[in-house]
Amino acid sequence: MGNVHTAKQHYLAVTGDVSNELGAEASDTIVSANFFDMANFDLVIGIGQLSSVASDQTVTLQLYEATDNTGGASQTLAGATDTYVSVAGASIDIVQAQARGEDLSNGFQFVGVRVTTDDTDGSESASIFLVGGRARYKQATLVQ
Repeated sequence: MGNVHTAKQHYLAVTGDVSNELGAEASDTIVSANFFDMANFDLVIGIGQLSSVASDQTVTLQLYEATDNTGGASQTLAGATDTYVSVAGASIDIVQAQARGEDLSNGFQFVGVRVTTDDTDGSESASIFLVGGRARYKQATLVQ
């Protein structure tokens, strides 16, 4: 018999944010509304999809660790970043970074994602979200 598991049984997607004018957002940044709770998961991946990135503009995705699901005491996670530099007008790309449970500092168990740009004219469209995986405990539910 083949594998009868579904993606939702192994990976939990958490909504992030969407911007039609990334450069026009406050501080040229969008941030996940909720930070992912790593209590029952070993891995979280932050993903950003970008479009209409003007030539020679830089978009950076960065994961942050926090002490609560609203981003309390948040700080960057070293090495959990991805940068995209557009070489052609209106280009499209995906940026992603990951963190494992052992990457978090003592006292931190939540992870959020942030996307920033150096383009201040608001030309980029971007969406971000978090996906947690590798549940640590079989009894933990993965479906929201």
